[in-house]
Amino acid sequence: MRRLFGLLVLLTLAVGAAMLLQLSWGNITLWVPPYRIDFSLQAAVIGLFLALVATLMIARILSGFLELPARVQRYRRRRQQEVRLQTLSQMILDYFEGRFARAIKQSNQLKDDLGLRQASAGTIAAANAITASAAHAMHERPLRDSAIEELNRLAVGSSKDQLADQAAVAALLAAEFALDERKGQQALMALAPLTQKESRQVHTMRLALRANQQVGNWDEVLRIARLLMNRKAITPTVAIHYKQRVADAWIADGRHQEAIALIEQVLKNNWDSGLAMRYGRCEGVAKDQLTQLERWLKAHPQDPELHWALGRLCQRERLWGKARLHLETSLRVRPMVETHLALAEIAESLSESDTAALHWKAAARLV
Repeated sequence: MRRLFGLLVLLTLAVGAAMLLQLSWGNITLWVPPYRIDFSLQAAVIGLFLALVATLMIARILSGFLELPARVQRYRRRRQQEVRLQTLSQMILDYFEGRFARAIKQSNQLKDDLGLRQASAGTIAAANAITASAAHAMHERPLRDSAIEELNRLAVGSSKDQLADQAAVAALLAAEFALDERKGQQALMALAPLTQKESRQVHTMRLALRANQQVGNWDEVLRIARLLMNRKAITPTVAIHYKQRVADAWIADGRHQEAIALIEQVLKNNWDSGLAMRYGRCEGVAKDQLTQLERWLKAHPQDPELHWALGRLCQRERLWGKARLHLETSLRVRPMVETHLALAEIAESLSESDTAALHWKAAARLV
C-alpha cells in the first residue's frame, strides 16, 4: 500500500511537471560573445535546479573525503573498544568458570593496554582484582600480593570517588584471602577502615563476622549477627547458628548468666533444640532454670534435647530419679551420645556398675 501511494505521488509530480513545461512563460537570451544562446524560462529554471543538485552532491562528496580520516579514527576507536569489552567479558567468564590461568592472561592483556590505563582506571582496577582472586585460587601468593599492591597504587593516583572504591576493593580482597588462610586478626586489620564507616556494606559485615569468629571475639560476633539479621542479610537459621557458637564460647568462659539470658531471649521467639540443650549446660540458678525448662517442655514435649537439658539439671541437683526419667525419655525419642554419658554418670553415682557399663558401651557405639 505504501509503494502504491508513492507511485501515485511520483506520477502526479511527473504530470504536473509536463503540464508546466507546456506553458509558455517566455524566453531567456544569454549572450556569450560572439555567441547568443536562447532558451525558455522553464529550461532555465530546470537547469538552475539541476546545477544546484549537482553542486550539493559535489559538496557532499568533498565533505566525505575531508571527513574520511576522522571516520577512520572513530572506526578504529570503536573497534578497539569492542576488543577491550570482549577481553573484559571473557576474563570475567573465565574466572567464574574456574579457568584461572586464562583469566589472568586476559587481565594482563587489559593491563598492558596503555590507552585503557589512561581512559579507564576502573577497568584496570577490576582486572587487578580478578588477577588477585584467580592467583589466590591457584595458590600463587606472589602474584596475588603484587596485584593487591598495584590495586593500592592505582587507588592513590585516582580521583576521590575512585580512590574510595579501589581502596575498598583492595581491603575486601585482602580480608577474604586472610580469612581463607585462617588469619582472622589480619583480616580485621584489613577491614578496619571499612568497619569504622557509618554506612557499612553487608559484604563487609559478613567478612567482619567471620574474622571475629576466627579470633574469638564472640561479643562482636553476636552484635554483627544481630545487625545482619535486622538487614535480612542472613536467615534466622544462620543467625541461630552464630548464637549457638556464642553461647558455647560464653559457657566455656564461665559467663553462664550471659549465656542464659541470650538463650532465653532467642527461644522466646524462635525455638531451637540446640540452644535448649546448651541451656542445660549453663550453671545458673537451678530452680529458675528448671522452671523455665518445664515451661518450654509443655510446648515441646517430644524434644529430646530439651529432655536432656532437664535431665542434666536434675543430675546437677542430685535429683537422680527425675534426671533418669527425662534422660530415658530423651533416649527413646532419639539416641544421643550425651544422653548415654549422663545416664552412665548417674549409674556410677548410684553404684550401679553394670548399668553404667552398658551406657558407656552404647555411647562408644554411637561415636
